[in-house]
Amino acid sequence: MKKIILLAILVMLVISLAGCAEKEAEIPKYAKPSETIQETTTVSEQQLELLKTVTHAEVWVYGRNWDEDAENDGIALYIRLLDEKDEIVKFRDVNLPVEIEMYTLKYDNGKPIREGLMYKGNATMTSWKDGSLGGSGIRIPFEDINFADVTKAKEGIRYEVFVKVQLPDGRVVEAKKTGNTKWWFYG
Repeated sequence: MKKIILLAILVMLVISLAGCAEKEAEIPKYAKPSETIQETTTVSEQQLELLKTVTHAEVWVYGRNWDEDAENDGIALYIRLLDEKDEIVKFRDVNLPVEIEMYTLKYDNGKPIREGLMYKGNATMTSWKDGSLGGSGIRIPFEDINFADVTKAKEGIRYEVFVKVQLPDGRVVEAKKTGNTKWWFYG
């Protein structure tokens, strides 16, 4: 009988600890405004070789809700590192520093011109899943974005997001995305 009780207690302990691990995994990654970039950590040779195949990147920007209410709380950047065949490089367990800049755009004779700085900060990618739409992406709360006129932002401001990802071998890949803020608020 004591063995059954001990076994039941052990099972309940394992289940409760598993629940705690799930909670930790849900912690969102936020971009942090700062002037410095974190250095990469020591990684396996296999991951280093895999990251050497990166030739370019792409970035996608979506309005996202990450709390209990129905309204979007900010934006999420999804950065994909790609090889020469435009396939996603599926790295993991590597800290890759990311610099982020976001500007309002105006157009002069059809040519986009950066106007005002809306956001500048740094973040870290740790896996190819950070760039997957099923992942959390790099989250930037609306309150961290400089909207000169929130009403105008909700009606739509043209923007450009520019990211730089530093690879362990010293190379930097860049990507940019232009869009309209209108879709951030109603996604």
